[in-house]
Amino acid sequence: MDLNLIGAIVALLAWVAVTFLFPLGPAGAPLHLLLGVAGVLFVRWWALRKS
Repeated sequence: MDLNLIGAIVALLAWVAVTFLFPLGPAGAPLHLLLGVAGVLFVRWWALRKS
């Protein structure tokens, strides 16, 4: 498996955990960047995958 895909999955799981399992309220707003990181890594993996 590609490192971009693994990074995307880990970042998405971390975001879900922080957002829904351990909500931090407004103080956790910067952690929403994990969702952006997951999206960027997933799109990068998808664009660079071997067909």
